[in-house]
Amino acid sequence: MMLDQFQIPKGDEIRVDSDSLRDVVKQIFLKCEVPNDQAETGSDVLISTDLRGVDTHGVSNMLRIYVKDYQDGKLNPSPNLKTIKDNISTINIDGDNGLGIMQGPYAMNIAIEKAQKTGVGIVTLFNSGHIGAVGHHAMIAADKGMVGICLTAGGTLVLPTFAKETRIGTNPISLAAPSEKYPYFLFDAAMSSIAGNKVRLVARNGTKLSPGSIGDNQGIPIMDSVGVAASEDFINIPPLLPLGGNRDQGSHKGYGLSLFVEILCTLLSGNVPNMVDPNGKLCHFFAAFNIEAFTDYYKFISNMDQMLKTLLQTPSIDESERVIYPGIIEHENQLDRIKNGIPLHKEVVEWFDNISNKMSIDKLSIF
Repeated sequence: MMLDQFQIPKGDEIRVDSDSLRDVVKQIFLKCEVPNDQAETGSDVLISTDLRGVDTHGVSNMLRIYVKDYQDGKLNPSPNLKTIKDNISTINIDGDNGLGIMQGPYAMNIAIEKAQKTGVGIVTLFNSGHIGAVGHHAMIAADKGMVGICLTAGGTLVLPTFAKETRIGTNPISLAAPSEKYPYFLFDAAMSSIAGNKVRLVARNGTKLSPGSIGDNQGIPIMDSVGVAASEDFINIPPLLPLGGNRDQGSHKGYGLSLFVEILCTLLSGNVPNMVDPNGKLCHFFAAFNIEAFTDYYKFISNMDQMLKTLLQTPSIDESERVIYPGIIEHENQLDRIKNGIPLHKEVVEWFDNISNKMSIDKLSIF
């Protein structure tokens, strides 16, 4: 569960029907001249992300940015993907400046197909747009009985350790793995101290960031709680610190992991990071591991269950908290939000009302 400062204040929360939200988002993409099948894919990625409770990468923050980028000509609504290199277990694809949330499922499914034949499938995808929550794409492989990995690199929001200027992206990492009786393992985290979109949530909610989240205009880590001024459409983000915050708390590790992601996503696909080419597009990495190529599948999921059960049974230092593992909260959120609706901030609902009027499309159904 997200920390309190990232959650919608109860007085500002409006629950909306997930099916209605899915349909309205698809209509918005169609109005941006996105083909029907891609509009469905994009809508599915965003709503699935919101259902899991990953509000940072659902409709609240990202959809308005996607719409603006389409309207400004920064995104290609009908990209023609091009294969650069294709081998038995690997492929490198040019995304033709299309939106990553629509290209990610396609890329992961290619990785799965290759893994079915060779044991491992790896896809690099460059010249692409924002991919959304990387965990969504990793879960595609887990749902097919494989271990999935998805990484993405791009932007220069993050300060290297001891740096005065930002150079690297938030560069998130995700891994999903199936289990038998327990909710699937799903790890999805930025390699910055805080995801950029969480800054937008704090700005919208009028709350404060935790110490060690951002740096000042000289790159010095701010080790006090700090508020963030809301910019127009909540787009501008202050300099973020690497995972760990400052050097004493291990920011060199987050910094190194960010470069780890940059190498696999950007350099491996034949490109240079945005610190070198500010006009470069985003680059992504997808991997699927066929469990049967390594061990018996049923043995694997049984072993996963034993590990997950042991973690859940671990005593907590605080009776009001519980020991969990990555993925269980997302599973619980999904069950709740399918039944009770997806919570949106009233400002987000107002944005939907405005865009629905401008585009002459359906309005959201309030739950």
